[in-house]
Amino acid sequence: MGRGVFLAAVAALVPLTACTMTTSAPSIMPASSPTPGLPVIVPGPDDPSLPYGITAIDYHFHDAHPSIPLEPTRTVRWTNIGRVRHNVTFPDVGFSKDLSIGGTFEIDELGRKLGGPGTYSFFCKYHDTLGMSGVIVIADPGSAPSG
Repeated sequence: MGRGVFLAAVAALVPLTACTMTTSAPSIMPASSPTPGLPVIVPGPDDPSLPYGITAIDYHFHDAHPSIPLEPTRTVRWTNIGRVRHNVTFPDVGFSKDLSIGGTFEIDELGRKLGGPGTYSFFCKYHDTLGMSGVIVIADPGSAPSG
């Protein structure tokens, strides 16, 4: 390959790596998107006055981990920015709701609806065999971090 063709190919790829997306929910992701063509989510501070955001990205729930215990009264918002339909299922309480491509739904006072303080697992019923699952920790009232 000639040098001019190589440089043209590199120049064509540079704009593809510049896409980013920010969220108000705490988001931790590698510096590059794990799935080509999808946005990178940039870390942001957690604001307990806003819904806690969980993002479905193809076969992964982003920010569905127990690093931030949530108050029982906290609203949780699921958003699908992936390329396929997903689902959120909490088997212990019999909750299951589909999440269409580009769709969003919220559950107000999730911790109270789940049964109070504890660790709760959920999964996508369509992609559970691919490891698409998450965990939410509900703190004792007043003991969750204030952000």
